[in-house]
Amino acid sequence: MAKLGANAGWDGSYCESLTAASTLGVGDSGKIYFLDLAAGFTTTLPAASGNAGWNATFVVKTAPSGTSNYVVSSASSSDYVLGSVSAGGVDDAADTSDGTDTQVNFIDGSAVAGDWVKLICDGSAWYIVGGLGKVAAGITIS
Repeated sequence: MAKLGANAGWDGSYCESLTAASTLGVGDSGKIYFLDLAAGFTTTLPAASGNAGWNATFVVKTAPSGTSNYVVSSASSSDYVLGSVSAGGVDDAADTSDGTDTQVNFIDGSAVAGDWVKLICDGSAWYIVGGLGKVAAGITIS
């Protein structure tokens, strides 16, 4: 992870560039992560238990291409990702969690620079509180 810039945003958030698989920790809460490797990778969230209030925003900087996606994954199969993501433009559709999903995927060949998702934890699950993709197939929840 590489910190981008020296100053926090108005809400105290910092921007970091992610260029490889990583596991985020408690101290990474509140950051904005730019996903920046065309080959894609997986970023693992901290365990939901004990992390109420932990939040982060993930933004595609370099569109995934080839055969790999960007995956933002919970740490456990019981740390569910709940909520939905909207798509703009012609598609204007959303992907919605079925209640047992554990990851958000930025899809190779469909996700583009600027697609984003914000997640927040209540101590038992992850909630999508914002997100937008250019096309419906660009961001999925699985």
